[in-house]
Amino acid sequence: MITGYDTVLITSGPVDAGIRAMLDGLHRRWPDMLVALGGEYIGPFLPWRSTREQVPVGAGEVYVARDAEMERRWDDVGYSLMEHAEGPFAVLYQPASQPAVEIQLNENPYERRGFGFEPYAATLVTAGLSLVTIVTPDADSPFSRGLLDALREALISHAHG
Repeated sequence: MITGYDTVLITSGPVDAGIRAMLDGLHRRWPDMLVALGGEYIGPFLPWRSTREQVPVGAGEVYVARDAEMERRWDDVGYSLMEHAEGPFAVLYQPASQPAVEIQLNENPYERRGFGFEPYAATLVTAGLSLVTIVTPDADSPFSRGLLDALREALISHAHG
């Protein structure tokens, strides 16, 4: 079943390290967390402790379920909120394939204060960057927002050393 909400992040840091940090934090809440790793082939769902050091470097796919019950129901209900308003999610990542992309800035990227701001077009040089897509059950639930915030913070902390 194809469901879920995609959010794309672009980062210069090591994505595998950011994912490990994010999932280490989640594992404290989800002690029975199961993870399937992939790239060209998706492996079986295994406990996080046994897959943690195998998160692919550079490009890969990471599928995450709270426990065996959530993993079993994933095929039937897809990326949807289940018990406890939580659901399965995935993080897919790869090096940016285009050296630059046109974007629109909706927030002021400069720290100038007191000036009005109107969105404008810009070019993002993506050479050397990675694209990271997190697929969550929805866009706005506290669970999905929490996952996105945790991934963003983990990627930021690993981009700065």
